[in-house]
Amino acid sequence: MKNIIPYAIVFTLGMHFSQFADAVAPTPDELASSSKWAAARFEGGKEPKDFEPCFSFLYGGKPSAELLKTWKITQTSRKLDDKRTERARAYADPATGLEVRCTAIEYADFPAVEWILHLANNGDRDTPILAQIRPLDMRIEGRGKDGVVVHHNLGDSNSGQSFAPVEDAFVPDKPRSLVLAPNGGRSSDGHLPYFNLDWRTGGIAAAIGWSGQWEAAFEMTSSGEFRVRAGQQLTHLKLHPGETIRTPRMLFVFWKGEKAIRGNNLFRQATLAHYSPRRDGAPVMPPICGTVGWAGPDGNYEKPHVAAMKPLAQRGFEVFWSDMNPQQWYPKGFPEGTGTWEPDPAKYPRGLKPVGDAAKAAGLGFLLWFEPERVHPGTKIDLERPEFVMQADGEWSRLFRLHDEAARKWLTDLIDVQIAAAGLAWVRWDFNIEPLGFWRRNDEPDRQGITEIRHVEGLYAMWDELRARHPGLVIDNCASGGRRIDLETCSRGLPLWHSDMQCLGPKPPADQLQNGGLFRWIPLHGCGNFGLEPSYVFRSGMTAGNILVAGSLNGPESSSDRKAADAVRKTIELYKKLRPFMIGDFYPLFPHDESESQWYGYQFDNPNLQAGCALLFRREKSPDALKTIPLQGLDPLASYEVANLDEGTSTKISGKDLLDKSSVVEIKTQPGAAVIVYRKIGREAVLENFPASPPVYSPGVK
Repeated sequence: MKNIIPYAIVFTLGMHFSQFADAVAPTPDELASSSKWAAARFEGGKEPKDFEPCFSFLYGGKPSAELLKTWKITQTSRKLDDKRTERARAYADPATGLEVRCTAIEYADFPAVEWILHLANNGDRDTPILAQIRPLDMRIEGRGKDGVVVHHNLGDSNSGQSFAPVEDAFVPDKPRSLVLAPNGGRSSDGHLPYFNLDWRTGGIAAAIGWSGQWEAAFEMTSSGEFRVRAGQQLTHLKLHPGETIRTPRMLFVFWKGEKAIRGNNLFRQATLAHYSPRRDGAPVMPPICGTVGWAGPDGNYEKPHVAAMKPLAQRGFEVFWSDMNPQQWYPKGFPEGTGTWEPDPAKYPRGLKPVGDAAKAAGLGFLLWFEPERVHPGTKIDLERPEFVMQADGEWSRLFRLHDEAARKWLTDLIDVQIAAAGLAWVRWDFNIEPLGFWRRNDEPDRQGITEIRHVEGLYAMWDELRARHPGLVIDNCASGGRRIDLETCSRGLPLWHSDMQCLGPKPPADQLQNGGLFRWIPLHGCGNFGLEPSYVFRSGMTAGNILVAGSLNGPESSSDRKAADAVRKTIELYKKLRPFMIGDFYPLFPHDESESQWYGYQFDNPNLQAGCALLFRREKSPDALKTIPLQGLDPLASYEVANLDEGTSTKISGKDLLDKSSVVEIKTQPGAAVIVYRKIGREAVLENFPASPPVYSPGVK
């Protein structure tokens, strides 16, 4: 095969078994470590004075570590199913009636444990001040002589730096601290709430489930003790009688080995198995979306949209995408119309039902944009229900009072009307303002943090209620792009537009890097894509599903559109070929570098299918047509059939050669991209017609 060239090298059995150990299946040792940790933190059998919780807070100015030893403790345990055991440990203060309940879930199929705190005032008067509530506060043991490396990622910033990986090293003889937090109250604005603690022989991949202003602090003390603390950034509040609040949810995934990416891959698989939204028991993949960018002569959108459904379906699209622009289904457009959630009668004289019916008849899902948490001045909500709106001088938009239960229920019913009328499969939920200032201005001095808590709780309650009313409904989680990505939002929806950088068109190197950073944690995401297969632009932005801007209809279907349909079908064919691999393990193959003079790329390996792929990019100014590619996660004792999809031919290469950097890929053009696919075969024969017959895709996660 012309552009995959095997080279012979020395093979040592020990080295290759070590590399093969990077496969994502949890080892018995990892499962045992997780179980041991969970037992030490959440099970009974210890005296209160000897029990060290993994959380902390101040209560009336006193640290919880002192108080909890004197409080009454009750404990329960139950099996939720064959893979999950729930343990709850409650601490009750007999003097004030405060109860702190830590509820943990231990997984049997992954070395994973999650937990959350609920704090309730069961007394008849206000509690003393609760402050610095940290659901995670603990020493990390077993770090080894080399200290701890904290692997984390930047959040979205509409640039090639969005989701970039960062490493911070903590060594025992050099005290240091690191504090991370998002910007403005959206959970992945500036920093992602995901961390991999790596002590060279293993570690913990961790996530914070909080769609607000979290904070994580890492510290190496002068004595060599490493501590990690995480939770809501600001809490300084009393609880009224009968009042309960929750904290951010925490998730630990334990891993062993020398490579931190193993922790990321175990985390990816654990969240796919237990957190990703599902339809009919299967994880929902990012859909392949198309849209319509034109209206009739009279400004009517119904006729063009209805007419486009059949051609979009024939091209292979899965979802009709109706965004804030260009459709603007609500009056006044964006952003002036955010707060009037009803169809513009000039564009949709019969409402959204005809469009939804046409999408369903064509076999398409219907995705519709909303921004319910923002209320622009002069919109229907602002004028008719001003008591539901938080106003502030100097703010160009306003925040809906989602922390108010009555307001939240009213808004839920309002949005539900359009979901039901249109038969929506997806609700695109945008959020284009920073809420933190609104939250904190609304708090009283002895209730700091309460507005944020109630808003975040209200968001989850609203999403859960809408999904309960409409089984199969999935949230397209957007917040000025990818600025609210966390464990809680990803359990209810997918970020289908992970950065607003794409609003200005394609930026291939930045698209590559955004995908390469986010795939470390989030298997299922998407964004706008402005190219079609086999272009460098398309492959640079490709995920398991995208909004195909280039493949959408910009006018009544014509002969030129019919010619373009073949390119769209070829593009969608590639999605279906590579999707099965993208829910497997992820491996970065090159340094995270924006330079146009470099190559970049990453690999997906699905151990269940014993197959995978690599997407490789030679950037515009790269002088190298040939590059050595070290694949990962393979069996050194097996043989693999490997193909470059642009060549249409395949070759047989041993696992040891692929692992040992002994295959070279050629990309002749500047810029250019290659898609390499492979699958494990027997030692006796090479399977035929590999490029045309990929592994059958099953959306289930085993």
